[in-house]
Amino acid sequence: ERVRGEVMAVGVFLVSSLSMAIIVTSTSDTLTFCCMNAFEICVGMYWPIMGTMKGAIVPEDKRAAIYNLFRIPLNFIVLTSLLTDLTPAQSFMANAAMLGLATTLQLRLTKRRSSMATAVVSGKASPDEDEKTTLLTAEHEDVV
Repeated sequence: ERVRGEVMAVGVFLVSSLSMAIIVTSTSDTLTFCCMNAFEICVGMYWPIMGTMKGAIVPEDKRAAIYNLFRIPLNFIVLTSLLTDLTPAQSFMANAAMLGLATTLQLRLTKRRSSMATAVVSGKASPDEDEKTTLLTAEHEDVV
C-alpha cells in the first residue's frame, strides 16, 4: 500500500523536529551524529514530497506569484538569524520549534484535503470544475 506525500510529509517534519531537539539536549556525540544524519535524510525526502504537493495544490497560472509570497517569511527568518546573536543551541531549538509548527500545519493540511476530497467524491461539496479536478488528481497522483 502506498503512502500519500502529504502523510509522509507529516512524518518527515516530525522526525526533523525531534532530531533538532535531541541535538540540543544530547550529551552523546554518537546520538548527535545519528540525529544529524536523520535530519539530512529528512531534508532529502522533503524536496520530492513538497514538489509533488505543490504541483497538485498550487494552480499553474498563479504558481510564480504564490511562491514569491512564500519567500517573505523565509527572508524574515534568515534576517532574524543573521541579526541576532544566537548560540548554536538556541538556533537548533528555534529550528526544532519551526519544524514542530510545520508538523502541526502539515497535519492540518492533510486532514483538510482529505475531508475535501471525501466531500467531493461523495457529492456533499460542489467545487467548481477546476477545484474538483485538482482535488481528485491530487488524491490519485499525490502518492509517493
